[in-house]
Amino acid sequence: MAHLLQIRALTKRFHDVEVLKGVDLEVAEREVVSIIGSSGSGKTTLLRCVNLLEEFEGGEIQLDGETIGYRAQGSRRKRLPDRELSRQRAMTGMVFQSFNLFPHLTAAGNVMLGLRKVRRIPKDEARAIAERWLGRVGLSERMDHYPSQLSGGQQQRVAIARALAMNPKLVLLDEVTSALDPELVQEVLTTIKSLADDGATLLIVTHEMRFARDVSHRVVFMEQGRIAEEGPPAEIFGNPKSPRLAEFLRSTRG
Repeated sequence: MAHLLQIRALTKRFHDVEVLKGVDLEVAEREVVSIIGSSGSGKTTLLRCVNLLEEFEGGEIQLDGETIGYRAQGSRRKRLPDRELSRQRAMTGMVFQSFNLFPHLTAAGNVMLGLRKVRRIPKDEARAIAERWLGRVGLSERMDHYPSQLSGGQQQRVAIARALAMNPKLVLLDEVTSALDPELVQEVLTTIKSLADDGATLLIVTHEMRFARDVSHRVVFMEQGRIAEEGPPAEIFGNPKSPRLAEFLRSTRG
């Protein structure tokens, strides 16, 4: 399989704290990769760098063969102009822990917004795309409801539909169930699993170990800003090589 995402020697600092310490990661087209690890291990920061929400000090990220975020200028590099960053950011769809829906827009309106403002798609066509994706996540009967009229799980499914409607090459999912009540978690995980089954390329940060095991082609364990271990789910969960991963998995079992 061709590599859609390639990350090489990625470093990121927040003031004096080095959060990412030379991360190398590849994700193939149609592959589902889950990232697990303790809080503060760098998982979310890694996704935010891929989505260009965070600047990074060193290394390189390529998406579909294109270097993102920066342009080389001799031995130095320069951050790309905002318009170019926006174009590259649209190559990925990111779903956050919080739903980030606009309260004054309906479910359909939230999905249509990026299509109209970023893609410049006519209103009727944008509405048809929104209807298709909201139907895809099981919300055909709720597309004209406002966020306040939806459950947390339904709001997160709207956020997923909004990301996918933009036709991204790569979908980034950052702890998308962490803000949900336990009884709502499964409906969101079921939606994501169906996307994986349909061949979407997904990079998932999750604390749901059973979900990571069941849906992923590969699982990555991050520890203190580095990838400490990676492999097929059966290997990561059934035969961890490092004591730290074994300890982490024991802690998640409660």
